[in-house]
Amino acid sequence: MSKDNYLKIINILNSIFDTPTKLSIKAKMSLSASILGSNFPNWNFCGFYIALPNGILEIGPYYGNTIPCTHIKYGKGVCGTAAESRKTIIVNNVHTYHNYISCDSNTKSEIVIPLFDKKIVTA
Repeated sequence: MSKDNYLKIINILNSIFDTPTKLSIKAKMSLSASILGSNFPNWNFCGFYIALPNGILEIGPYYGNTIPCTHIKYGKGVCGTAAESRKTIIVNNVHTYHNYISCDSNTKSEIVIPLFDKKIVTA
């Protein structure tokens, strides 16, 4: 993908978050997942998990053919570990990750970025 294509995607995403009309956070997540997922055809999933008050992540808006895990406990899998540690995790080979939860056998790698709202993990 060219630098121009990356910049185009960034501009589209910025327009969603900077729009004068108020969109809910779930609408912004849904549009973001769709834009990213459709522009990176080698991705089989792009989406969000939303933190519940009981230490569980629940599937939120996503794009892809994978049927994701609906609930993940903090500390479990890549998403739960990223939420618990509050750090981005990049796994180049999911088959070697000690705590991996498989939702799709076609998945080879994962990048999980925890997002925060006022220092609380939100997705």
